[in-house]
Parts: sequence; C-alpha cells; structure tokens
Amino acid sequence: MVAALLIASGCGANTYRIPNSDLQRLAAMPPELRGQQVRVVQDMTDTPVPGTQPVTVDTQVVVVPNVTITHDHSRRGGGWGGGGGSGGRFSSGGGIKLGGAGNDAKGAAIAFLVVAAVALFAIAAAEGSRFDGWAHLHPMHPVHLIGRDGGYTVMPLAWIDPGTAAWADKAIVRRSEGPWHELGRHPLYRTGPTYSMYGGLGSLRSAYGDLAMGSAFTVQAGYFPANQVGIVGSIFFGWRDNQAFETLFESRYTLELQVMPVAMGPLHAGFYAGGGAAYRFEDGVPNGNSGSRALIGGGMLQLDVNTRIALTARLGLANAHEERMTDVLFGLAVY
Repeated sequence: MVAALLIASGCGANTYRIPNSDLQRLAAMPPELRGQQVRVVQDMTDTPVPGTQPVTVDTQVVVVPNVTITHDHSRRGGGWGGGGGSGGRFSSGGGIKLGGAGNDAKGAAIAFLVVAAVALFAIAAAEGSRFDGWAHLHPMHPVHLIGRDGGYTVMPLAWIDPGTAAWADKAIVRRSEGPWHELGRHPLYRTGPTYSMYGGLGSLRSAYGDLAMGSAFTVQAGYFPANQVGIVGSIFFGWRDNQAFETLFESRYTLELQVMPVAMGPLHAGFYAGGGAAYRFEDGVPNGNSGSRALIGGGMLQLDVNTRIALTARLGLANAHEERMTDVLFGLAVY
C-alpha cells in the first residue's frame, strides 16, 4: 500500500525543480538559448505555487534586461509582453528454532530484514518513477521562484538574471505551463541521502574454530555529500548451523566510507572501508557468545538502473573476534 501511494504521488506530480546550480548556469546564458537543455527533477508531490498563464510554441521571446526583486518580493523591470499565441500577463531463510540467544537473534533479524525490504521496495518504486534529467522548454516558460527569505515571484526563464538566481532558494516549473520535451535522464546521481539492502553469502567462524558459509545480509543508510563519496551506517546479519546443529548468528554495526571513482558508461566501480562493533551468538557452545571491534573493507560494482537506482555487488572482508571472514553480497542501492 505504501509503495503504491508513493508511486502514484511521484508519477502524478506536475511540478519540477531546477537545481540551484543549473539555474545559475542558465542565468548566465543568452536568454533565447536557455530553454534548449534545462535540468529538471520531478517532485514527489506537487509544490503548491500559484497557477499562471501558460506559453505556447508561438509565444514571442521578450528579453527584459533589468529584472530585480524588491523588498516586498514583487517583480520589477517591465511587464509581460507576450506575443504569438499567448498574450497573457504573469502574476504571482529457513525455519526459526526456539530457544537460545542465536535463534532469538536470528528471529529478530529476519523480522527486521522483512521490514527493511518492504521499505526498500517502496522507496525504489517512488524514486524510480520520477523523472530526473533534461528537458527542452520555451525560453518564456514560467519559473516560480521562492527566495531564501521566503519571498515569491514568477517570471519567464529568459528574464532570470544572476542576481535573481542567487536570491532564489527554489525554482519550480510546471509541465502544463508550456511546451515540454524530455531529452533524457541524468546518469546515476548519488548526491544526497541513500538507502540500500544486499543479500548473499558470508563465511562465518564458529567458536569451535571451523569456518563455513552461511546466509548474509546488509542494510545501509547514509548520505553522499558528493557523487563519488558517501558515508553510510551499515548493519550486517549472518547465520548458519554449527557442528552441534545449533544456530551461529553474527551481527556487525559499522560506519563506512564509500568511494566510487570509476565510471564507464552505466558501470561504476569503487571501494569501501569502515569499522564498528561485532557480536557473535552461538547456541550449543560453552562461552559461544562474544563481542569485539569490527574492521571491514572491500570492492563495489554498480550498474545504473536509472538516475536514482543502481544494482550493486559487494565483495568484502571483515576482521572480528580476531578472525577474518568474507562475504559476497548483491542488491539494490537507492539515492
């Protein structure tokens, strides 16, 4: 239900945001060329801005060189002199055994992973349905500007000067207020919050001393201040049966740095490293429960699905309980 609501709200949004960096780039271009390639990011839900007169393909491009924003946030520098067809005026796995710390932890982990998977599906569905890329707009397409001081005005794209672009905190365009042609999606864009989940196999060492493969899962959330660098918190769960046919459960709680410097078309590569704490709960073994610090690191490969979603593979090493373990995980990262 949550996923369906998020998908519906994302697909139905008629408002798009022009990133501040792109707005400033457009403001420095010749006014008649500004609509050729505009970066737009679809809102999850419509931004509540007043409606205004739409333009058409026949609307004349009118350049007003001295547009300013006054203290009361109204627009100055000449009226809207639209031509052509417009002429309007702008206004503002497995069963769970009973008993034992290992089994109890495994049961809690499975419940947590189910919730995490549902959340991942909902977020991925919502983000995947939004358009984030470039569009061709008419130079006179209305842009709704909300200032850093809370002020509001609306003006054609061709009228925005560098000062107005610097004043604006948000720049909103409506798909319904002028000709609109999508040119293509932006490549994978990690900057901002991130959420991911992976599953696969990991080697888990028992208190008996033997090392064997078991189920392994990782859930992560964090933030990428730049497209190639991010910091995420990570929760790792792994389990298998030991020699006593009881449950060995391993958990790690770490903070990791992710660096993705290599991009070859839709394929990306990088590495991660971090540290935190690890806990082992093992049933059927005297003194089978232990805790220690954990050091982790490894390589990552990503394949673009769209601007905000990437299929991800991780090959990792972990040092915990004075032992070395490995894992191979595959899953989805949403940005």
